[in-house]
Amino acid sequence: MEIALGVLFMFLLAFGGWIVWGIGQGFQNAHERALAREREETKRLQLRLESQERAQERADRVYFDTVDRHTGPLSLPVPEADPGNGKNGGS
Repeated sequence: MEIALGVLFMFLLAFGGWIVWGIGQGFQNAHERALAREREETKRLQLRLESQERAQERADRVYFDTVDRHTGPLSLPVPEADPGNGKNGGS
């Protein structure tokens, strides 16, 4: 029994550092993979939002082009002088 415990102790003494290092590397790699997944998901969401924004801009352009084609270019009405109001030098 003493020989088995002695061999086990020597094994742990010789390879314990490598075992701990391997476990640490496993945790670090898992953390890095999680960060990479999160970055990838963020990039996908950003690209999806940009795509939706471009689609909305295209739809707006088509709509306004159609409105211009059917009604003519839209312009704001020119404000007329209202002499009865008193703002424009009226009595």
